[in-house]
Amino acid sequence: MTSFNLKRHLHGDRQIWFILVLLSVISILVVYSSVSALAYRKTDGNTEFFLLKHTFFLGLGLFVSYVIHRFDFTQYSGLAKIFLWITPFLILYTLLFGVSVGGARRWVSILGLSFQTSDFVRLVLITNLSAMLARRQHVEYKAADLWYMIAWIGLTVGLLSISSFSTSVILGITCFLIMWIGRVPKRFLIRMVAVVVMGVVGVLALGLIAKRGANIEIGRVQTVIDRMESFVDHDLDGDRLVGGEHGSLSDQKNYALIAIAKGGVFGIGPGNSSQKNILPDAFSDFIYSIIIEEYGLIGGVAVMLLYLWLLYRGVYNIEFTTRAFSGLLSVGLTLSIVLQAFAHMFINVGLGPVTGQTLPLISMGGTSALFTSVAIGIVLSVTKNHIPEKNEKTA
Repeated sequence: MTSFNLKRHLHGDRQIWFILVLLSVISILVVYSSVSALAYRKTDGNTEFFLLKHTFFLGLGLFVSYVIHRFDFTQYSGLAKIFLWITPFLILYTLLFGVSVGGARRWVSILGLSFQTSDFVRLVLITNLSAMLARRQHVEYKAADLWYMIAWIGLTVGLLSISSFSTSVILGITCFLIMWIGRVPKRFLIRMVAVVVMGVVGVLALGLIAKRGANIEIGRVQTVIDRMESFVDHDLDGDRLVGGEHGSLSDQKNYALIAIAKGGVFGIGPGNSSQKNILPDAFSDFIYSIIIEEYGLIGGVAVMLLYLWLLYRGVYNIEFTTRAFSGLLSVGLTLSIVLQAFAHMFINVGLGPVTGQTLPLISMGGTSALFTSVAIGIVLSVTKNHIPEKNEKTA
């Protein structure tokens, strides 16, 4: 009878595996602490129900990463190209008929499975952009090819900004960085930024016109403007209401800053947070502030360093890839996760307007965590197939 050999089954960058497991452990500890208020509202205080549910999804996510990393997903770029043509229609379908959560239509239910459209779109766009750039690495870029990429980025980011502005911004920045790493000429990078900015500004302007002229809400446009006004404390849309009807004060932001202030350097200890009972979505959108409250500045910096470590491994592995597509895909997917993490952390500490960005692999979630696990699995697949054994031992 042969014993189970873990190293024989877990391939790829072992440091990424370690980061993934460590973030999952941190997630279980913090979610169990921060979910008490939700538990009292939903299940009369049964926090174990949410803990078991969250742990199940984390375990499922690890299994998904394991299954994905067993395949060579660099061979399936053609499938991603088919999905790319579906994404604009999927976004439009979500905006018109999607499931409304928190006042925004970001979710869609297909065959009984509900997921955020942005999670799927992010994977598809990054995969296709990496493939497009990879095909041009050893030949001179043609203007038509670059405009084709820019058009897809502008269309996708513009449509996505209607219901999820912050996610569209993160995706736009990710695409810019992938193109920069892919050695796209500077003039086309500038044009891409211009196209994306014009698309987003156009969506916001259309939303304002519809609101003022016909009192019709287009997605979350007015909410985005109100939250930006609250952050800069200035009237941006000329309605003489800074922050909209609710004013410029943000209770969520204030509660988060109180939690951070109470945490200090060393924190008040696991499970001792008081702001978790007051702060809305303490288990998702504001979980980083709970981490700092309970584990202090030391805990907050440690979590930040884990994401930076993940980014470092994603970039480091480019050196050992034998195909441009592999390297660009690894960097792109890693960047999308880390940029979302830093957006969440910046918002929690008051360095950005309040949005619904969760902390990847730590915040409580279902299908969102699974899509992140798919991205990690693809990165591990890339490292499995292209890191030479001698370098893997010294990395």
